[in-house]
Amino acid sequence: MDSTFGKRLDSQKLLSFVSQKQSLTEQDNLESVTFDEALAVVNDLILAERGKHLSEAEIIVMKGAWHNLDYEQIADKSTYTLNYLQRVVGARLWDTLSKTIGNGERVTKKKLRLFLERLTKNNHAQSLSGTENMFSSRSIKILGRNLPDLSTFYGRKKELSRLKEIVNQQRCIALIGVAGIGKSALAAKLLSEISMDAQPKFDYLIWKSVAHAPSFPELISGLIELIQPWETYSDELPQYNQAMISVLIKQMQSHSYLLVLDEYDSLLKTTDLNQRLEYSLFFRRFIEELDKSCLLLTSRILPLEIENMIESDRPIDFLKIEGLDTDSAIKFLSEQGLTSQKNYHDLIETYRGNPSELKAVAHRINHFFAGSTEKFFQNQTTLISSKFETMLNEMFGQLLNQLQREILIYIAEEIISHSKPVQFNKLLNDMKHKQTTKASTLELIKALEKLETQSLIESYKDPDTNEISFNLQPVIKKYIKTDPLGLVQPSTSSPIAIAS
Repeated sequence: MDSTFGKRLDSQKLLSFVSQKQSLTEQDNLESVTFDEALAVVNDLILAERGKHLSEAEIIVMKGAWHNLDYEQIADKSTYTLNYLQRVVGARLWDTLSKTIGNGERVTKKKLRLFLERLTKNNHAQSLSGTENMFSSRSIKILGRNLPDLSTFYGRKKELSRLKEIVNQQRCIALIGVAGIGKSALAAKLLSEISMDAQPKFDYLIWKSVAHAPSFPELISGLIELIQPWETYSDELPQYNQAMISVLIKQMQSHSYLLVLDEYDSLLKTTDLNQRLEYSLFFRRFIEELDKSCLLLTSRILPLEIENMIESDRPIDFLKIEGLDTDSAIKFLSEQGLTSQKNYHDLIETYRGNPSELKAVAHRINHFFAGSTEKFFQNQTTLISSKFETMLNEMFGQLLNQLQREILIYIAEEIISHSKPVQFNKLLNDMKHKQTTKASTLELIKALEKLETQSLIESYKDPDTNEISFNLQPVIKKYIKTDPLGLVQPSTSSPIAIAS
């Protein structure tokens, strides 16, 4: 089999396409079109038209219209309000579809299925008109499963541009950021865009989720199996890990790969030092022996093995992912079914533009406050999503040392007492007197740097004095002071609680 994926068809497959084309000309209609088939076609057109896929709410309205449901029935089957689906989503959707697929006609709720069936059949017919046309719209396939849904992807233009610049230089990179900030979505968006490049830098794109924390041999053998159909390896895999890495490296040397290991922090929970060493050696060999390929990790924290390689001037870097910019966050919130845009800026500031946190708080506002942000802010509290709380449980339960924990508690107490960020000099002086584990200035600085990298503290510099101060996200401050599982202050039986 030809090893260049997506560039050629074998003769048998080509004959199959030719016969399909002939059968198409002999009949007026194709087999019945499914909604998922139609959605896949129109979603690509929408992406090309406005730079992002259909939103979850838009897909819900389209699916309801496909099955001839009225708006009340559609709303009953969703978490969105009737008013929002009909007057906001629907009104905008029919304008967008008319412009994108209407071909001069008005697309309406009643006519939607007719338009989609016609569009899908025409698209299928065009795909059978010859192999040249068939491959003009796709250059690389993404190998792997369970990629994030990009239908509600917003913004991130600067981050995407920076990522492309790095990977096109064949430099490896770690995307780091707190839970729900959008690391996986950003990595998947990067693969999606690269896969559509006319002249891509890579022959293969591989997506590998390691959220289930596979053992090192399981991970390497899984990567070998992903590549196996194109680069065959007929012998049994060797028993030893380094020999398995050699097999994988040998498979990958003849082509250029962009390999994404998603949720790499799941692998950092192991206490097996030998396994951590295996990963370090794997990354080093990948960088040194696969100079045409690139490794991309998504992680909540910067892995020590990556940090060490960065300090050693290896061709690897990290990019810290922050929340959505204000305009993108407003667009994201507008898709969540809230009844008005009042207080959007307060929500975005409180949850630092974190898409997962914004979605979680919007869901609770919809559920408990009838979608009214005004009613929510009349009873304002800082809500923590289960995803974010799980991350903090892991951080305080497993990953933070005593000094880092004491710094976070100190900053939280100072902010609650004085309602402003803590200046570095004050923090340094106070911590030297308050800390139970005595530490030097260097150790305090290193602890602060680590907490910054992990997005657990925020830093600001005074524009006049250039003096640095530290702050906490409201969600992290709330977790520290309520200490729901007793992980923040395990030696204290009664943590300080706050009202909101």
